[in-house]
Amino acid sequence: MRLWVLCLLLMVVCSAHTARILAILPMIAKSHHILFHSVLKSLASKGHHVTSYTTIPLAKPLANYTEILLDNIESTDKSISADQFKAVSNLSPIAFSTMLFKEGRRIIEKTFENNKIQELIKSKEHFDLIFLETSFAQEPLLAFGHKFKAPVITLHPFGSFSLINTIIGNPLCLAYVPDFSLAHSNRMTFYERAINSYSILKTLYLYHYEYLPSLDTYTRQMFLDPTIPAVVDMLRNTSLVVSNAHRTVHYAQPYTPNLLPVGGIHLSQQRTPLPKEMKQFLDEAKDGVIYFSMGSVVPDHFLPKEYFDNFINVFRRLPQRVLWKTGSDLKHLPDNVMIGTWMPQQDILAHPNVMLFMTHGGLFSQHEAISAGVPVVCIPFFGDQPMNARFYEEHRIGVKILFSDLSEESIFHAVKMVLNDPKYTENMKRMQHIYNDQPVSAEDSLVFWVEYVLRHGGARHLRPASATMPWYQLYLLDIVSVLLLTTAALITSLYFLIKKIFSSMKRLINSNGTLSSKKNS
Repeated sequence: MRLWVLCLLLMVVCSAHTARILAILPMIAKSHHILFHSVLKSLASKGHHVTSYTTIPLAKPLANYTEILLDNIESTDKSISADQFKAVSNLSPIAFSTMLFKEGRRIIEKTFENNKIQELIKSKEHFDLIFLETSFAQEPLLAFGHKFKAPVITLHPFGSFSLINTIIGNPLCLAYVPDFSLAHSNRMTFYERAINSYSILKTLYLYHYEYLPSLDTYTRQMFLDPTIPAVVDMLRNTSLVVSNAHRTVHYAQPYTPNLLPVGGIHLSQQRTPLPKEMKQFLDEAKDGVIYFSMGSVVPDHFLPKEYFDNFINVFRRLPQRVLWKTGSDLKHLPDNVMIGTWMPQQDILAHPNVMLFMTHGGLFSQHEAISAGVPVVCIPFFGDQPMNARFYEEHRIGVKILFSDLSEESIFHAVKMVLNDPKYTENMKRMQHIYNDQPVSAEDSLVFWVEYVLRHGGARHLRPASATMPWYQLYLLDIVSVLLLTTAALITSLYFLIKKIFSSMKRLINSNGTLSSKKNS
């Protein structure tokens, strides 16, 4: 009997460790795939078999990891002009979300045009679990969960995001959790709270009452299946949301059981040797090093010449050496500057001579800066970058420069402010210790909860009732309405009662006065 129980337990364990996992991730932004690759590589390393339909493959092949390239989906950033880029940077949160939805719709239509996706739709394959990114028009992919009768886990490369929160039942917290594209802190003024509330509620209205319903017919047409549930119902049936959030690089906020923050999962604990020339450049920097990178989302090939001239002139005035990641072929650089199209960012930030990180404020760079304890000068452009820049300033671990305010003097002033004030480094080192002080690694947490979903055939029990409650019940508006109506009814009744009493008293007084006058006469 004991042997039978042991064999059964071993079968359960083995089945959890040999799951067939399908991932369909057509997003073209490289930064998104940093999270995707980290998550899927962690699962493949534990013995799970991963099949990934992707636009950006791994740098190196990996055991248990099969990639199918969606090569008909291309980025549009190569054709964008400087004026268009500036226009995007100045969009309101609602307009920015609308733009993302339109771009996402283009991507999802290209995805379903792909022959490999069409073959997958018609296939009789079996998968135990499906990974998707369902933000920005990718929601029709949820129908693969319906087709393969497999639980779905969604990947979310940002921190707090109102659309995700409402779907999974996580509180919105309008008063102290800013919208992802607003440059607000968790201590908002009256005006900022009003803007935050309007931005989030308007976006939610457009998402739930205009955008999601428009996807239902499209999704059923793509899968030739009229029985596919409404997109919003498939969203709410998601077992788990894996988010790039971290309790340190985001303002403190609630997380429901079905929201798993794994921020920092892409960080490597092993240092890779730097290229020889780069290592020598860093090692011999007696006055320290500034590392400068605008990340993978901000293309610098169309930026005006003045942009580069301002930075070069500033670097020429500094005693520190500068390591600059750029795709532009810059000439006549000062001797203290080294450029390259690719930089091993984590290994560079870990070098003891690196004193400052000049960044666009992307979330992955934020994880890496805080994990390495390097203060920043942030030049935000769009998305969550302005909010991340505000986070640096709020915690005094960095300063920001608006792209519209970039000049030689503004850059020089910001750099000298961080380099000359030891508080920025001290505060960042303190935050570094907090960031790295975790009970379990992000990778171990991910693997446990993914295998938890596999063991239980989904995890709908992690979903709070708030995920499916009507909004008027969730925010007690029905109760408030009844109380207001009851109060109004009581006040109205009391008004008419008092009015009737006074009317009766007036008639009584008048009648008594009439009788008295008759007697006197």
